[in-house]
Amino acid sequence: MNKKINIEKKIEFTKMISEITAISLEHDLEFVDEENIEGNLIISGKYKSTIATLEEEFNYKIPIEIALTNKLDIDKSQVEITDFTYDITENESLLCNIELLVSGEELANRECDGDPKETKEIEIPKLEQPKERTNNEEKEELEIIEEQKEENDINFINIDNSKETYGTFIVYIVRQNENINTILEKYNTTLEEVEKYNDIKDLSIGTKLIIPLLKDED
Repeated sequence: MNKKINIEKKIEFTKMISEITAISLEHDLEFVDEENIEGNLIISGKYKSTIATLEEEFNYKIPIEIALTNKLDIDKSQVEITDFTYDITENESLLCNIELLVSGEELANRECDGDPKETKEIEIPKLEQPKERTNNEEKEELEIIEEQKEENDINFINIDNSKETYGTFIVYIVRQNENINTILEKYNTTLEEVEKYNDIKDLSIGTKLIIPLLKDED
């Protein structure tokens, strides 16, 4: 299973924002059980206010709770950040749009938790003649079907609880005398990774680049 999840969050600042100079996104989401996830989206970075030229740091935790519609195999599932963009609104808040990719394996329905080789006799119920339904009963059945459709439309997130998987992105603003090679060297990343999220054909001063940071292999 592969599913994209789009999350939109608004962060209110205590000062008027002039410019965001650096920003990163991480998460610490964990399984509570096979159907529920809790944790935070962690957004941090630096900014300049409209009344000062010095950079100031910010760090916000956004609590997230997700109820899954299906059970997933925790050992064979993970979540990663695939995109992160933002806009400054009214010079005092940050509107963040986050895209997550959930990949995993659904758990098959199990009839029993005993020995899989053990067989049990199943009593086959006798068939009964269907009863005539009233208009109210038919209406209630239709309402239940609509509720089930709405539940199937709920987005859900899954993450591997057996190992930590963090994705970090930097929004970098190109400055004078910089080129793509100096930026790649500065953040120890590759041209292929940067091209996944950016069009670098017309790179100029002031261009914003989304830079995925490579994780160190254990």
